[in-house]
Amino acid sequence: MHGWTYRRYGGPEVLEWTSLPETPPGEGEIAVRVACAALNPLDWKLREGHFRLFARGVPRGMGYDYSGIVEAAGPGVTGFKAGDAVAGMLDPIRAANGTLAERINAPAALAAPKPAGVSFEDAASLPGAGIMAVQSLTQAGVKPGQAVLIVGAAGGVGSFAVQLAKIAGARVTAVASGDGLDFVRPFAPERLVDYKREDWKAMDERFDVVFDASGSATFPECRRLLKAGGVSAHALPGAKLFLWSLWLRATAKERCLPVQERADIADLKRLVGLAADGRLRSVVTRVGRPEEVPEIQRAMQAGRNRGKIVVRMSPDRAAA
Repeated sequence: MHGWTYRRYGGPEVLEWTSLPETPPGEGEIAVRVACAALNPLDWKLREGHFRLFARGVPRGMGYDYSGIVEAAGPGVTGFKAGDAVAGMLDPIRAANGTLAERINAPAALAAPKPAGVSFEDAASLPGAGIMAVQSLTQAGVKPGQAVLIVGAAGGVGSFAVQLAKIAGARVTAVASGDGLDFVRPFAPERLVDYKREDWKAMDERFDVVFDASGSATFPECRRLLKAGGVSAHALPGAKLFLWSLWLRATAKERCLPVQERADIADLKRLVGLAADGRLRSVVTRVGRPEEVPEIQRAMQAGRNRGKIVVRMSPDRAAA
């Protein structure tokens, strides 16, 4: 069995395709033959050591979203058996192993049955980006009829957020550019803004919620677009956003919401259910091979991606 790991922090060059021991699943775990694993911005941020103060250190595996077939259930697991198709995730902060591997032992508590109508590729795309979108919109309190601005709408988190905000009954303005606009258009936002042609930060419209799904906007840039008492939510927040959050609690009606994703099985099951019902459309734009992972991460870090990129770890399973 092999998987992508790294023994020191740095760029994609530190990644190693490594032979890994094949151990039986432990208490509360399932052994999964991985069909597909997704790539996320958090992967390269962890690899570069951005969160070394509170995340598990090196050596460690790469990736935390997956889909696949259960090979065995460990002690205490009653909800899964060998042969079950599943989608799930590892805790990206605490896990030593990673999902960009041919086989993993994963917590059963963070796995959901994969419906037959949802492909392995789409199932693997749901946990990380989808849960971030769900939790961001939920914490921001998105309600029917509200005006919601989503910055970075063509990315993985953003494209899920556009759909989820629409499902919640909000009126969505999506910010993207170029082919990103074409990618987002089928998700039916009320308005598309090409940031290369129009400065979204200078728009006259005001919003109940501004969600920076790209992690690139500052709070002051988002704040000027908020209605009184509005919420600015931010994916992949930095230290300044936490300071803004604390300051606003005591000084203003507006809120700054730095969103820290939590592995949550209820959110994952909701996403899987929406996908099975056809209400949440696929955002997968590329299916790569294991050997392409370093190159894909370079492209992601440079911002050259749309939707979700997944890696097919087991072609025979992914075709099932």
